[in-house]
Amino acid sequence: MSKASRFISFAFAASDLLVELDGQRRIAFAAGAAAAPGDDPRLQVGKPLDALLGRRGAWSVWRALNDLRPGQRLGPIEVLVPCGAGCLRQALVRGFQAPDIGPSVSLGISWESAAFEAPANTPELLTADAFLASTRSVLSDLREPASVAFVELAGLAGAGTEAARQSVEAVLREAAVDGQTAARLTNERFAVLRADADDRSLIELVTAACTAGNLPVTPQVTEEALDASVAPPPMMRALRFALSTCIEKGLESTGNTFSDQLARTLKEAEQFGNMVRDRAFDLHYQPIVDLKTRAVHHHEVLSRFASNDTAWVIRMAEELDLIRAFDLAVVEKALRTLQKPGAGLVKLAINVSGASLTDDAYVDTLLRRTALNPDDRKRLMVEVTETAALEDFDAVGARLQRLRQAGIKLCIDDFGAGSASYEYLRRLPVDVVKLDGQLTRSVEDSRTRTMLTHLVELCRTLSVKVVAEQIETQPIADALAGLGVDLG
Repeated sequence: MSKASRFISFAFAASDLLVELDGQRRIAFAAGAAAAPGDDPRLQVGKPLDALLGRRGAWSVWRALNDLRPGQRLGPIEVLVPCGAGCLRQALVRGFQAPDIGPSVSLGISWESAAFEAPANTPELLTADAFLASTRSVLSDLREPASVAFVELAGLAGAGTEAARQSVEAVLREAAVDGQTAARLTNERFAVLRADADDRSLIELVTAACTAGNLPVTPQVTEEALDASVAPPPMMRALRFALSTCIEKGLESTGNTFSDQLARTLKEAEQFGNMVRDRAFDLHYQPIVDLKTRAVHHHEVLSRFASNDTAWVIRMAEELDLIRAFDLAVVEKALRTLQKPGAGLVKLAINVSGASLTDDAYVDTLLRRTALNPDDRKRLMVEVTETAALEDFDAVGARLQRLRQAGIKLCIDDFGAGSASYEYLRRLPVDVVKLDGQLTRSVEDSRTRTMLTHLVELCRTLSVKVVAEQIETQPIADALAGLGVDLG
């Protein structure tokens, strides 16, 4: 027996199917037993791995390949492989990248079960939020161009369309780059993340699914390529932000809107980064007064941008992970204001996003920049916004406690606007809560007044002051003062 024959014999003793992937992760060689009896795996040479393993199975292998280095073994990886109409087969995939044949990778696939019918109840497509989360995860691992396709199917929500809907959802799931990142955004609108290398016509696949379900409709499909020149992290964040904006607005022309929104997001992100670098933004100072004496208690530092859409800009900065640099730039400008001649009695409240408190950088910088003038700390308040939810209260609480111990007051901004408001109050070492403007404007409503009465009493028990924002009329100011609200 020749040496080559002996190694082939050893390989087949351990595996049922041998596959070699080239540097582009396409099948360069295949031999052995395919998932479905009678199939010839050699016919898949030149195709991507999902031709043999299906989308989900191939994706599991692709992800592992991202970290594979010459001389390393891969797996075993458990996968479910399609093997005929409505059937699956369990398999284990192992691999090895020999140093002398890289970047090619050798795979050995072992069939661990006979073919069995797929469950009758196929899983639901992802929700919009789950699609965004899955897209972010997939793009972090993807090493090839991708696109987002939107599918509109007018009439799919009507009576007698369940079979068609299931067929369409199965097609979209299988068309996704990883076999699962497909979503139903509304009853008639879908989205799917696809690999650019997938040259199948999505509109033909969806049309065939509708026909199989006896639904005589013509699908509309728009597909938007993701810019491969943009590094994965900012593209992921821009993609998520653009998608969420389109989904929230519920616009009819989703595809065009998405393309425009993505381009706008990337452009705005670049402009925002330049603005922060050059400190090319303005700070304004909103007086916060004692509601009984009307004396100015402190000033809230507000940022203003050329776009005049402050809420959108801040949200974008949080989503694209640009907010930390901005929050520190605000600190720098605010401290300059405190240190101006004649500003000795001025007290300032500066906003910080929850995203900036996920590590020590913000707190370290603020303490370092006030180290030479420690009295400035007594004139500062940090307001934690709820726009970006906190995930680790204990860690954030410890960081905020360092500020409080240094003499800096702490405030929860927009209290009552988010689901975590009372968790913030319970777990963070705060001195002040600022009521969300919606509560302030609704103070004349009896239910709102009752809620505010109990909230103010709770804060008084905890020695926490209450600030009301967006007070615009005298009756509202009087009503809030009557409830015991301290500042506004």
